[in-house]
Amino acid sequence: MQNLAEFDQWREDVRGSRLVAPETTTSMPLQKAAPFLHSVCPMEKHLHLSGNGDFVVGPDGAEGLKSPRDSLLQCTYPLESDELLRHATADFSSFAPVRLGKFYSVVDALTADVAYRHCGEIDGNIPTLVTAGHYQSRKLDKTYSHRDLLIQSYVTQVGTSSMEVRTDAIQFNEEDNTEVLVNVCHTVMVALDKESGKSLGKVGKAIPGLKVETDDDAQRQALAEQHANIRRQRAAKTVQLHAPASTPPNMEELECLHQLHQTRVKHLMVDGNSSDIPPSVKDFTFQSSTIIFPESRNVHGKLFGGFVMEESQSLAQYCATFFAKGKPIIPLGIDEAVFLSPIRIGDMVTFEAKVVHSSANTCRVTVNVDVKDPADRHKVPKRSNRITFVFGGSNFPGILPETYSEMLEYIDAKKLYEVEGPTDAEVEYIIKECRSLKK
Repeated sequence: MQNLAEFDQWREDVRGSRLVAPETTTSMPLQKAAPFLHSVCPMEKHLHLSGNGDFVVGPDGAEGLKSPRDSLLQCTYPLESDELLRHATADFSSFAPVRLGKFYSVVDALTADVAYRHCGEIDGNIPTLVTAGHYQSRKLDKTYSHRDLLIQSYVTQVGTSSMEVRTDAIQFNEEDNTEVLVNVCHTVMVALDKESGKSLGKVGKAIPGLKVETDDDAQRQALAEQHANIRRQRAAKTVQLHAPASTPPNMEELECLHQLHQTRVKHLMVDGNSSDIPPSVKDFTFQSSTIIFPESRNVHGKLFGGFVMEESQSLAQYCATFFAKGKPIIPLGIDEAVFLSPIRIGDMVTFEAKVVHSSANTCRVTVNVDVKDPADRHKVPKRSNRITFVFGGSNFPGILPETYSEMLEYIDAKKLYEVEGPTDAEVEYIIKECRSLKK
């Protein structure tokens, strides 16, 4: 995607292409059908799970093809009738009253369960599936805290060693008897050979293919291929020092940074006025640290990725609220949540959130998750995750990157804002909607 118009078209196509669950979908035991979600969700007894109850994990036919409906899982949050669950997921935004961190926690577990249902046994062994990242999640419509929330995950594309699993959040509109897609997230899972630890493609194996049964299946597959191209374009253009293919800033990007600092010097040296200078990134950088205890582990014995997502979203929202000087903000989603290395039980982990870019009505907060060695506090931490959250609001100030690393983060976030939005006009419309809900 080269511009905002192309990206908006892709997102609109995504909005109109969600999978409609088959009538054969039946209630399923959470512990058996969704072991990841069962093992990590403290409210699992309050949830209702459904899917293709007749589906047997394993290759379907000689070709080993499986349709998106074969491994689909649906998790219902009965918010209308369950007051305890409603309170456990509540947020302060009238546009997103269900906490996005809770949504991402469920996404991380449910997509793993769906991926395992699709893969089944391959040559007599069940592969190890790991999350590579969550991408392109954006609030598409307002959420109502008093309406049930349906979270639906299903496979949209399959390669030799990786697959995309899409997750939709859906609510029922009582006024016109329609289902409304309120959020979407795209997750990439990677399959590893259980014995060697290598990706399946490197040991001559492959994930079962995806059976395309309908025109909608074909459309979702095409959209997933476009999404893969978006990720590749991002990776090729990133200037992040941690990225494998990091490229230096170009002249246009350097000129932008030069103008930011030139304006700062002008206010200080010419006008003698520091009140008009944008705050620096370090002014809005916040940290939290924790020890990883056993109750947060997944079925692999590592830290559950949903824990990282929920903790990161909470700290990012804290950071954005301070940046907005306490005025209402709107959690809008994530650009990407990249999983770089697993976190073990007992690890010392630090979450660092910082505002890396802002416009009048948007700000992006990046959370870096690092594992530190208590035996040597001066040792460079091991980067585990990098997550960029998007927030909306009113009259955000600018932000001034000072270190080289901050400048690179600013450049990447600015490119995302220009190509992927949301625009200030979009956020202004959402703010007006929020105000109308309060009347």
